[in-house]
Amino acid sequence: MSLETDSGISTDNEDVQVTKLLRDFSLLTPSGRGVCRGSIAVLQDGVEVMQLAGRCDEPLDIPIVDDSNRICFSFNHCLNGRAVSMFRDGNLRELEVRDGAGSIQYCPGRRGVYRQVGTLRNVTVMVRPDVFASWAVEMDQELGEVVKSGGFLEGHRGGELLAATQLLDQALAGVSTGPGAAGARHPLWLQAQGMKVVSLFLEARGAGRAPDMSDVTRIRLMRARDLLLADLGHTPSLPEIAREAGLSAPTLTRGFRRLFGETPYGLYQRERMLAAHERLLSGSDSITTVAADLGYSNPSHFSTAFRKQFGVLPSNLRRRA
Repeated sequence: MSLETDSGISTDNEDVQVTKLLRDFSLLTPSGRGVCRGSIAVLQDGVEVMQLAGRCDEPLDIPIVDDSNRICFSFNHCLNGRAVSMFRDGNLRELEVRDGAGSIQYCPGRRGVYRQVGTLRNVTVMVRPDVFASWAVEMDQELGEVVKSGGFLEGHRGGELLAATQLLDQALAGVSTGPGAAGARHPLWLQAQGMKVVSLFLEARGAGRAPDMSDVTRIRLMRARDLLLADLGHTPSLPEIAREAGLSAPTLTRGFRRLFGETPYGLYQRERMLAAHERLLSGSDSITTVAADLGYSNPSHFSTAFRKQFGVLPSNLRRRA
């Protein structure tokens, strides 16, 4: 396959099948150019859930063909860098992977390129079309077209959706890859949580996208989020961020709840803990170092916050990894 990307790069490597990637996540970081950990659990016939945490140390293009025959409900918890899926559908098209947001994708037989640089944490519930049809008897026109002909829908957000996928991420993190890998949670819990995620995606297509928010306000809130998360080792000043983004402090707080499903500090704390989780799983830094880098002068305060977020102490996570 040869596909020219938006930056003029073409790949001549052999296509990697999606089903093969699901069996061997190391294919996402060939030649030691990064680290990729992942787990898969079979929820029922025709439904799987995947948890993925990857780091690419330099831009990496992977030519992919989607042979999975799955509708993917994909949510990104933490993105520090850039990731994008590119494919030709007449013209070159891109699906930008966005932090704190999800997409619905169905791409039977589609060939393209996946590009990533930096770190990404993702949870995806994968549903066979006939199973999804039995769940979603009614669906909006856009989603119906995707299920019928293939395509993708972006911009799905919401606090409950974030929390549900985060629980799945925690349950599957560190579990050995392979069909049926279910960790310590009961299979029925995983099945129920996976179905909940799909239902929340469907709900987010209506109520979760703040349709009456102006484009200017949305852009300013996205700017405020970037400022908020620019330095996870320094507790942000909300009045300062609001001023730099061109918003009042009350508008900033209300807008964050509507657009991101969290308060500004709640979003900051979640991203700070996810960054800590990623670094502790990689095993490259001590708990004390991670705590200090993320603004905790007292490691015990860090451990308390970490346990509140993930239900496990940092030391226990490090031993499990």
